[in-house]
Amino acid sequence: MLLKNDTVEEAQNQRPRPWGQDRRLEFIEFRLLWDGKINRGEVAEYFNVSIQQASLDFSRYMVLAKDNMEYDRREKVYRATKQFTPLFVAPDTQTYLNELSGLAAGTISPSFSFMGVRPPCDVVTLPVRRVRKEALLPILWAIRDDTEIDATYQSMRSPEPTRQWIAPHSLAFDGTRWHARAWSYESSRFRDFVLTRFQQIHGRRSSTVNPHDDVEWQTFFVVEIEPNPNLTTSQRDSVINDFGMVDGKLSKTIRRALVSYFVRHLRIDGAQKAEPIVWTNRSQFEDLKHDE
Repeated sequence: MLLKNDTVEEAQNQRPRPWGQDRRLEFIEFRLLWDGKINRGEVAEYFNVSIQQASLDFSRYMVLAKDNMEYDRREKVYRATKQFTPLFVAPDTQTYLNELSGLAAGTISPSFSFMGVRPPCDVVTLPVRRVRKEALLPILWAIRDDTEIDATYQSMRSPEPTRQWIAPHSLAFDGTRWHARAWSYESSRFRDFVLTRFQQIHGRRSSTVNPHDDVEWQTFFVVEIEPNPNLTTSQRDSVINDFGMVDGKLSKTIRRALVSYFVRHLRIDGAQKAEPIVWTNRSQFEDLKHDE
């Protein structure tokens, strides 16, 4: 709870309250993993505990993972050893880079990040497509209550907005936009509705639409990707490493309803040429529909 004189920014900059020791041990290990070193003051400052408590935390960590760190008396820091093996945190580079990206973009507050030394970093951010609360709440409640909504919606396939009844059953994020997956009485099929294009929700009613009848949503397919056969051997090996392919292939299981977004983001939908990867089982998806 904020005090009267507190601002949102001040609240965001406040350090977390002292958590349990397990959380502090994770912090110690995180810094050892990514910074290679840590001292007691970092623990005391971040968690707002005493140096004595921080010393106890380091002693506990030494008991649990005695081969993971050693004390450097000259610099008065604990350093990760060559035998360092994480016990509390996963050494996942993508998790680290996601957090770094969030800090650079401002979507993660520094007070809630375990990161210590941060490399210079900048992030290309796309324009934010803000979903209005007046549109989102009725859709969330319709999904929760199995009801239909009377909505005015602007499709890019129609010059003017249309008013129609839809029965939403799920939400989906395609990488840049949020959609409501819903039965459309106007189209007589299940389709995707971009949340930012709802202009007004007029009312709702009970529904008899069964989400399990949405075959494209309920069905999962495997998209198979391989390096472009026109690449050189060195380029091919680089692509295999980039995408973490096994035996020169990458198989991704995706809801059929979302396949079109996936392949478009990877630019393997046939609209571009000379891409480093190709969609090898594309012929299985020739009937895919893409809603706008």
